Amino acid sequence: MAWVVRCPVCAGESRVEPETLQQVVECPHCAAPFLANSAIPTIPPRYRSSEIGGSSRSLSAPGPGPISSPASSPVSPRLAELGVHSRAVIVPDPEHDPHTPPAAGLPVSVLLGLALLPFGIPVLWWATPFLTGQKAALSLAVPICLSFAAAALCIGVVYTIDWTATTRIKGVLMLVGLAYLAAAGLYFLKKDLLERVRAMFTDDPWHVVFSEKGRFKVRMPGLIESHTDSPLPQLNWRIDDGHRATYQTDLDDEYVYLAKAATSAAPVQGEDAWFQAVGQQLAQWGRLSEPRDVTLWANDQPGREWTIHLNNNIVRVVRVYVCEGRIYYLSVEGRHLTANDPTFVEPFFRSFEVMKVNNNP
Repeated sequence: MAWVVRCPVCAGESRVEPETLQQVVECPHCAAPFLANSAIPTIPPRYRSSEIGGSSRSLSAPGPGPISSPASSPVSPRLAELGVHSRAVIVPDPEHDPHTPPAAGLPVSVLLGLALLPFGIPVLWWATPFLTGQKAALSLAVPICLSFAAAALCIGVVYTIDWTATTRIKGVLMLVGLAYLAAAGLYFLKKDLLERVRAMFTDDPWHVVFSEKGRFKVRMPGLIESHTDSPLPQLNWRIDDGHRATYQTDLDDEYVYLAKAATSAAPVQGEDAWFQAVGQQLAQWGRLSEPRDVTLWANDQPGREWTIHLNNNIVRVVRVYVCEGRIYYLSVEGRHLTANDPTFVEPFFRSFEVMKVNNNP
């Protein structure tokens, strides 16, 4: 049985006979002498009769001609003076070398083809909205980076010569499967979960909140929870989506935010008379200011704003929008608030945006 040793100069592998271990041999790759140790047993070499002469034996190996046995390989006189006893032979190892016909499994060209399968992830990512109607929370740059990373790992597995062909096939297929599963998980990741993760690594109390049914998005500070109670039960609004946020400052001032999407059994005109009826219901909470016309800037839809003075110097600022027959109710309340407060009011109202109005029932 022959043994495989590694040259410390060029790191090339070669084969030596067992009696040559612990002796100085010549590397067939770089011709440097080295001590043949750290040996690994390999497949016994096969010999065949020489086509010329018929009596001498030579090692059968891939290539244009036979490779001589390591025991009979000559060494230069200079190396003989240094104590080199034999010349190592390059190891023909079709089981581990990806560039030789494999003893079992697929050739390297097929393995490289399998390693490029992750590049189908961006295509599926792009086509999924047309098939499912759901858009991804992340951009197309995520699957592109994922596909490059997975393909690089697969190519690394293909060129791992210490693994058998069967092991390389299993490794490539496993990486490809994991890449597609990871892409599917990232595609259907909830947007509010992304914002929670982002909030864990930042001190900004404001977070982008997406409604569960995709009605709207808005920035809200503090602790955020789902909230579907009707703010004006007398109007018989049916709340489709809603969020409530509670934010407490370092001075123990508490601010409460509401963002809700609703539909009404009665027709919604979005005209002065309709907004006047809404204002009459708001007046039951406290002293009501004159309404102010506002416009949902991203959708160019009409709305009204009221400032309500409650008890204990609590002020509630309310905005109501009508967009494509759906009602959107926003409010923020806190001590000594003003309608144009740049810290607690304006960032909330400015960030509100209606999404996919026509695509949701």
